[in-house]
Amino acid sequence: MTPYIRVLVTDDHPVVREGITAILDADPNIDVVGEAGSGEEAIAHVEVLHPDVVLLDLRLPQMSGINACSVIRQRFPRIGTLMLTATATHSALRECMDAGAHGFVSKNVGPATLREAVHAVSRGTVFVDAQLAATECVGSAGGRREAGVHGLTRQERRVLELLPSGLTNRGIGEHLGLGEATVKSHLYHAMQKLGFSTRSATAVFVEREGLA
Repeated sequence: MTPYIRVLVTDDHPVVREGITAILDADPNIDVVGEAGSGEEAIAHVEVLHPDVVLLDLRLPQMSGINACSVIRQRFPRIGTLMLTATATHSALRECMDAGAHGFVSKNVGPATLREAVHAVSRGTVFVDAQLAATECVGSAGGRREAGVHGLTRQERRVLELLPSGLTNRGIGEHLGLGEATVKSHLYHAMQKLGFSTRSATAVFVEREGLA
């Protein structure tokens, strides 16, 4: 039997929360265990409910969804975070990535895509819907496409290819026959060359640029 994915829905508009909850509850394998109207409330609920995935609106009053995501990632690294935004801008996406979010979904997506995103994040897979992915690739790639391999060494490329799979540095090392410290070093230098500061942001770029 497929286990339930426990989800906490966070949005400061009650009608929006109810709509999202209804969409997710239509999936027999998703269980919305709670709702929150602010970033602070989301963190408090996470401490009690321990959901598998927290869905956070990007713009929340007082503590933003981005700040709440950062706190949740630091305190509860095993919990997936999925950002929901109405503004598909490069700067907003970069903020989410730097906060360590696992997924990014526009409020314009259909119910099926939202449910797909929750399933993906619960598995540890980075998820970005097509509209936001296009924004991120255009903004982050800049003029790098001309470089072809982005200045990456062969080993850095091999490490990056496995990043979207969700493997840890040790797991990547075991797959490639490299030490954990070596993988960490290659990944650090690759992320520096690509201009990213988090694994999730780098994984999104690797998938969307066809580097994997």
